[in-house]
Amino acid sequence: MTKFNLKRRPEITCAVILHVLLFPSISHATGFLIYNQHAAANALAIAYTAQVDNPSAVFYNPAAINQLSGTQASFGTVIIIPRTKFTSDSTGETSRMKDHTYVLPNFYLTHKLNEKLSFGIGSFSPFGLSTDWPDDWEGNHLSTYARLRTFYVNPVVSYQVHPKLSLAVGFNLIYSDLRFKRALKINPLPLNLGQADLDMDDIAYGFNLALSYQITDRIKLGLSYRSSIDVEYDGDANFRAPRLLKPLLPEGGVSLDIELPPIVATGIAAAITDKLTLEFDLIWVGFSTYDELYADFDQRINPLLKSQFAPIQRDYKDVLDIAMSARYQASESLSLLCGFLFDRSTVPEENVDP
Repeated sequence: MTKFNLKRRPEITCAVILHVLLFPSISHATGFLIYNQHAAANALAIAYTAQVDNPSAVFYNPAAINQLSGTQASFGTVIIIPRTKFTSDSTGETSRMKDHTYVLPNFYLTHKLNEKLSFGIGSFSPFGLSTDWPDDWEGNHLSTYARLRTFYVNPVVSYQVHPKLSLAVGFNLIYSDLRFKRALKINPLPLNLGQADLDMDDIAYGFNLALSYQITDRIKLGLSYRSSIDVEYDGDANFRAPRLLKPLLPEGGVSLDIELPPIVATGIAAAITDKLTLEFDLIWVGFSTYDELYADFDQRINPLLKSQFAPIQRDYKDVLDIAMSARYQASESLSLLCGFLFDRSTVPEENVDP
């Protein structure tokens, strides 16, 4: 990360994060949460809630923006390069997910109005997911293509209620879209009878709260909360199928609800020496809000195809992750960062799918 301090000018931080995810299915440990929203946080294994000291505090702990002087900005990107394959127990054949590279930019801006009041705004994508399998692979009746995207705009305000204590509140405006494709089958027939293609989007709202408390000159506490967000997707269902089958399909309007989980992060940072800072964080994600996927079609579903459009059970579990980090200020211009993250799985084994 390169950082430029310009006298009497805004501070600009430019960062690029290369985050390579190698996981056996799309349901990796934190479900579809992308908590990597700044280079420094990534290097510290996201044990960053208490010590955050740059404009990415808008995301990690907006109460800490009171510690930033003047006007400061940060921008960067997360690059995700998933590589996944599936080997069938019954046939021994291997299918590979199509290769894609996903670029998720982030931007933060903060301004200190006076000694007590600071404002900030951020733009980022903390939830997302995409998979793209061959149309003829063995699990095509489960999914051939899936994409969930979220785009947040998050203004925040932080107020210093005491020289040691700052509190913050923020508003989240979210645009999200969802697209899902799968092959059509009528059990127990082994034939593919076409393809379903659901394309939906929605605008939703949420809020976040935060606290930063200087316990002693060397120990700092940070607490951050992001609310759950109910996204009510609405869009169109399109089907590619033989003409005789078309009248049986619920082509037209479709809706689907997903509740994005709440997040609570708390951390305590200790300056062991003037150069060495250690931090310990607990990060709770309430993924039990993601219990099932049910598409509600405007048109009636023919009984022969009801099994194709039945609710998909997710039953994700809440998780509590543990993160630890160390930061060593080797010189005025060089920081050495490292961290450890223990990331539990949210996904019940019986519900892991493509």
